[in-house]
Amino acid sequence: MVDSTADMAATAPAGRPLQIITLNLKEKKVEVNEDELGRLEKALRATSCEQIAIISVMGAFRTGKSFMLDLFLRFLRSGEGALEGTKVPRGSVEDTELPIPSWLGATEKLEGADGESGFRFKGGMDVCTEGIWVWSEPFVRKIDGQDVALLLMDTQGAWDSGMSKEQSASIFGLTAVLSSKQIYNVTSQIQEDKVENLTYFMEFARAALRQAALDNKSKSEEVQKPFQMLDFLVRDWKNFHDEWTVEQCKEQMAEHLARHCDPSKVVENSSAEALESMFANIGCFCLPHPGFQIEKAKWTGEVKDISRDFLNLADDYIRDVFASGIVAKKIMGSSLSPHSFGPILRNFVEAFHDAAPQAMTFTQAITNSTVLLAKEAADKSYSAKMEDEAKKNPRGSDPDTFLATHTAIKKMVKEEYNNHTIFGNDEVVASTWKDIDDNLQLVLKRFSEDNARRLEKALVSLANIALAATFLFLLDRLSDWVCDWWSTTCVEASRAFLMLYAVLFAFIAYHVVVLYKERGQLACLMAGGELWKEMVRLIGAYYALGKEGKFAELGREVSGGYLDNLIPLASASDAAPAVAKTNAKKND
Repeated sequence: MVDSTADMAATAPAGRPLQIITLNLKEKKVEVNEDELGRLEKALRATSCEQIAIISVMGAFRTGKSFMLDLFLRFLRSGEGALEGTKVPRGSVEDTELPIPSWLGATEKLEGADGESGFRFKGGMDVCTEGIWVWSEPFVRKIDGQDVALLLMDTQGAWDSGMSKEQSASIFGLTAVLSSKQIYNVTSQIQEDKVENLTYFMEFARAALRQAALDNKSKSEEVQKPFQMLDFLVRDWKNFHDEWTVEQCKEQMAEHLARHCDPSKVVENSSAEALESMFANIGCFCLPHPGFQIEKAKWTGEVKDISRDFLNLADDYIRDVFASGIVAKKIMGSSLSPHSFGPILRNFVEAFHDAAPQAMTFTQAITNSTVLLAKEAADKSYSAKMEDEAKKNPRGSDPDTFLATHTAIKKMVKEEYNNHTIFGNDEVVASTWKDIDDNLQLVLKRFSEDNARRLEKALVSLANIALAATFLFLLDRLSDWVCDWWSTTCVEASRAFLMLYAVLFAFIAYHVVVLYKERGQLACLMAGGELWKEMVRLIGAYYALGKEGKFAELGREVSGGYLDNLIPLASASDAAPAVAKTNAKKND
């Protein structure tokens, strides 16, 4: 469920629609637009999110899908402003007196009118959207407490004169497997043929999933509801009474959905049963006609031309979608991420390559996708657990303890892997784990090298203390020869120096003894060598800064160097910034 507080604010940099999927009508193939997909992948990774949610709108051509997505886009761009203002209840005033929603009132035109700042739409009868388009900049939103990269997807109108039924099914199929919320745009009402058209592709998926499930009987619950959320968005609905409230309108919407999609109420219910078996949640929302002005070929996208009653109800629907109607995308129980989005998309495009996917081809795409997601989840889980252990042991672990930790974490990761749905036979499952195991060995090497560095630098944080103690010791010895024999002040200073460096050396000795008991003589000698190297480096740095008169920098080096040394290398990925920082200080 999406947080409805300040966390609902969406990040909305300037973007543009990207055509990531093209439909080659001449050769009857669906193809990936690699340039556009590459841009989208880069934008997804830049969000630093771990999950993706995709809202798509599909349906017959020339039914206002892009127009609806532009309203979504405007709402998301409004951020917290989308929730400002008092909602005027429908039926309380005349339609012409209903205010324009606050998130729409800032500008006069919808973005899609120019085809650049929004999803391109136009009046008239010409087809506008071809293939599958995605907005280039993800919106970062909170879903169940996690940052999720939200994408808006527009699809080519199905069953237009230039597409066969199989080719339309390709667009529907790709949209279904990629979307976490799929909005099926229909005109006037839900009809039997609309439901049958939607289930046409589902028969391919049903056969493929059943075939794949034969080898995954213990995990069949994820096969039963492979897709997540479906909304029938009925356009140009004519049955609302002017005096009805939104709640009364929604009651009629629920009745309309049940009449066509509830298997217990539909006479010929095979299609209704198919949808119910494929989607975890099915809903319906009806919108009145947006106004005849927008149907004209020369309409320029002006908000004032849109029916106020349409905007009032659209406002409710869009608020519902983004308040509680989004979930992160999952494929067979595994979350889709910015890193796995591109490879999985390519797998499914290959399955639909010849327009009408064969069951086994689709099964292979599902297999490849679940394997990829399982590998990614295992790698993330292992790395996270190893980094947690590194933070618990900032001075490193001895080799035996480190290996035992690796073995225990690897066992936990394998248990998690066994709970993942991996489509395919036992050979595929075993082969996938072997690949994961091989990759974990590479990751282990990185953590092992990091642990070795931390072991060697176990005493480095004491470098400034050791220098201070040594300096005080030398001052004490110098005073013995220079002034102790004739000055009481020198004698008192020597006694103070003695007490200070005795405490400091005792403090260092304590850490050395602890390290010796924990790691042994060799580790202690190596750490002592690194401590000596750091002391020599600090002497050189202090001398250079003092010689140049940079006393302010000298003070920062003393305090900053000490603090830096107290910060352990938590992971191998932290090593580069630490080295860069040290090098910068050397250059100073």
